[in-house]
Amino acid sequence: MKLEDNIFQIVSVQTTYQCNMACANCYLGDMLNNPRFPDVDVKKFKEAISKLPNRCDIRFIGAEPTLNPNLFELIKIARHYKHRPQILTNGLKLAQEDYVKELKASGCNFLGLSMNGGLDDEMYKRFDGGKFATVKLRALENCIKHNIVVHINVILDPTNLHVLKPLVDHVVYLCKKHNKRVGMFFPLTIRVKSVARMGNYLDTYTYSLPELIQIMKKNFGEIQPVYTMDGTREKNVCVFGFDTEVGIMGGKCTDWTIDDDGLPDRGSRRRGILTDKYEIEPFFEYYGGIDETHTPRLERSRRTATVE
Repeated sequence: MKLEDNIFQIVSVQTTYQCNMACANCYLGDMLNNPRFPDVDVKKFKEAISKLPNRCDIRFIGAEPTLNPNLFELIKIARHYKHRPQILTNGLKLAQEDYVKELKASGCNFLGLSMNGGLDDEMYKRFDGGKFATVKLRALENCIKHNIVVHINVILDPTNLHVLKPLVDHVVYLCKKHNKRVGMFFPLTIRVKSVARMGNYLDTYTYSLPELIQIMKKNFGEIQPVYTMDGTREKNVCVFGFDTEVGIMGGKCTDWTIDDDGLPDRGSRRRGILTDKYEIEPFFEYYGGIDETHTPRLERSRRTATVE
């Protein structure tokens, strides 16, 4: 698809294939840390972004985007062309407060922070390959302190359901500590996702969207899911709000169950990707066509868990 014909509301940009963690779930498969795949070219990125016809979210992804030395420049370019830049990060570098200040100054007001273990180091060992609770919580606090809106991302399976309530309680504590009110002007969100069986993934249960909603209700009370976002009706995603002591926090559930061709979210008109040829394609269809995403660590499928 030509850049000038872009239909997507979110355009992801693969800033780098390098990573500083050994995550159990990664759709990149053997593209991770693979020298065959170069980092994004700043000049080509600028040319491509300048041609997009509509304002959209420019989502800088990795492996780990903070490992790209040109990240701040890329964010500034996206902001220059009136787009909304954000990053998806494991948060390790965000534990450095000066880095968060630079990130904010570059024009990044929103980011997705992976916190699969919540406050629990043992869960980070399972999902992310190490004890990262302390550094992740420091990253979360730095973002809240410096007014970066965080989408807290948690991949759920039956082993880590217990992390959700303490994690949100800690967010409330941090907001009180730094005098932040959650709501329209500071819309912190907790986003739970099921395991996508694409690339590298855990051999575990994949929750359906109704099951994810039930999990959130159990933890945060009655919620009213909304299935339309930015005018687009979603089949695998819903959003909602729930009350906390510091205001109404956002919630989001995403079911990454794959179809018969091994792809989640096929046919999405919301999620696109800037390809290695600096064209626009649907996100998962693009990665699904690359051989290196088809070597999962564990391939057996189980759907036997229940939501209590």
